[in-house]
Amino acid sequence: MTFRDTAWPEGTPCWVEVRVFDPKHTSEFYGALFGWEFLDRGEEYDHYLTASLAGRTVADIGPRFEEPAGAPSAWLVCIAVESADAVAERIVRAGGTLTVEPTDVGTHGRFAVAADPGGAVFGIWQADEYFGAEVADVPGAAVWHRCLTRDHAAAQAFYVEVFGYTVTPEPGGPGSSGGGPDAANGVVLRLDGRPVAGLAEAGAGAASHWLVTFGVAELATAVTKVTASGGSVVTGPYDTPRGPSVLVADEQGTPFEVVAVGAAT
Repeated sequence: MTFRDTAWPEGTPCWVEVRVFDPKHTSEFYGALFGWEFLDRGEEYDHYLTASLAGRTVADIGPRFEEPAGAPSAWLVCIAVESADAVAERIVRAGGTLTVEPTDVGTHGRFAVAADPGGAVFGIWQADEYFGAEVADVPGAAVWHRCLTRDHAAAQAFYVEVFGYTVTPEPGGPGSSGGGPDAANGVVLRLDGRPVAGLAEAGAGAASHWLVTFGVAELATAVTKVTASGGSVVTGPYDTPRGPSVLVADEQGTPFEVVAVGAAT
């Protein structure tokens, strides 16, 4: 269990958000699954819906205005930084690309979106009044974040250069990295010895992407809620170092993973 009332250390995933074509309908899906309550941020912030769990912020659901051909909906993992501009420069030097240049988000903070050399998209967040998730590692909140990549060596070198991570093998060895039974060669990205994220090879045919794992109290009950609200099971259950997990998708097709927090190792 993690409560946070100050900015997250640089290099730590600090926030997740998703843009969908029907935010209200999607908020009902996640509200039923995780017990989230929502605050509409108003026109200034495109009516983003900020989700809270027992009064503590956990995620955003926002509107998606464009529809690139074949572009899937995806959760965006945002990584805390002290200076969005400085880290954006490091991203480019390390071989990544900026899809959204650093920009101020009202008085909340400064934000940019990037893609690593393999094409996995992520955000960076320089906190001002808004530092990100206020709770993690409990049912209904994010418990892990993982990059699944088509180019493991290039992605690992990129994140080490940009954020200064050290790398250790994922407990359990190859094939234990989660993200479905096909994900392999998992490693843990660490800051000062503390695990902050994972990196593994993407399954056959999958594009490089970041995947969010949310905790649930009981896996079977969560899966039942997913399907009852119009979502679907992609694959699983399968074992991960964090516990039994299932890869699911919400009612608009956005994939995410759920793990039985009580069974985590």
